[in-house]
Amino acid sequence: MADRAASLRTLPKNTRLIRKHSTHRRRRADSPRKIEEFSLSELRHKVRENRVSFPSQVPIFEKHDRPDIQRKAVQLYFLFGWSCRRIAERHGLLRQRVQQILSTWKRRAIQMGYVQEIPPALPPIKATPPLQ
Repeated sequence: MADRAASLRTLPKNTRLIRKHSTHRRRRADSPRKIEEFSLSELRHKVRENRVSFPSQVPIFEKHDRPDIQRKAVQLYFLFGWSCRRIAERHGLLRQRVQQILSTWKRRAIQMGYVQEIPPALPPIKATPPLQ
């Protein structure tokens, strides 16, 4: 530990250390991610790129978090690009509570089939010349 601290002092101020081994599990590049694994921000990005279907009438799940705020928070976050902090300030909630409401809504909407991934378009098929 002392060697590491000594070596840190000899580095220039703006130098970043590079870890040899990542502490996070790496996902194989060829394995596609399921829609359930997307973070809220990733899902919002996909919705805004039209890579994920999104219901025109946002459903409210009555038995879940704050049904009075669910629809508003979902629309503001996913469709209008508001941050959780901004939604929280508007409705007098904590940012974490807004994230919890959005995460619960996301999980239920995916389970119920309201939100689905749109597969990429297949490349056009080239016409073969007619046989003579």
